[in-house]
Amino acid sequence: MPGEAKKTRIPEEIVGQIYRRIRDGSVRPGGRLPSERELAQQLGVSRASVREAMRLLDTRGVLVVRPGAGTYLTEDTVEAIVQAFSSLLTNESSAAGDVFEMRLLLEPHVVYLAAERATENDIRRMDEILEAQAAAVAGGGTGVELDTEFHYAIAAATKNSALIAVTQAISELLVQSREASLLSPERSNTSLQSHRQVLAALRKRDPREAQEAMHRHIAEIDREVHNLPVDYALRAGTVAG
Repeated sequence: MPGEAKKTRIPEEIVGQIYRRIRDGSVRPGGRLPSERELAQQLGVSRASVREAMRLLDTRGVLVVRPGAGTYLTEDTVEAIVQAFSSLLTNESSAAGDVFEMRLLLEPHVVYLAAERATENDIRRMDEILEAQAAAVAGGGTGVELDTEFHYAIAAATKNSALIAVTQAISELLVQSREASLLSPERSNTSLQSHRQVLAALRKRDPREAQEAMHRHIAEIDREVHNLPVDYALRAGTVAG
């Protein structure tokens, strides 16, 4: 029923408000949230809706309840940022462009670290992923899950838990849009060839070449996949030194 659907949406909207406060810095990881009554008054909603929103945040590992002291955001900064970011991508129409710009700034530096730190097992795993992606594309598939797995494997090779968590969140949230966009065999194959260039640089342990290859991959391939205008790549600029 429409009334029930509206009631269901309100707690998620409150969750979104909390995530926005995390993003704008008004509530920081480890910080205390207003009381249930205060939040209800601030947001113009019922205390029951606030209570349900707190339950949702608790199940996502974002809250810590301290008896007698109040409710606090977890001090796990990465988890809080990832959850806030997830809400951004899900709920805001401008998110695809924002995420693209962030990836263009972040992922070339992630792969730079991977080129310095990757083990032989890491390289072997990436090679296996691209072989499986090639087979999927040759069989008429999109290879989207393997595309996602490849980017995650690069982050894992950095041995940096924060980068791994953020990359995983981004990759999982982009699966649906990648699936919709990598429908043509030409696009799927172009993405695969771009991945191979990144891996070739990683195999040579050349951080700069890997960085440049990843920048090209995102600026040229992923921009097109997500149907974003060229100016997104231009605004993000070239690879920083």
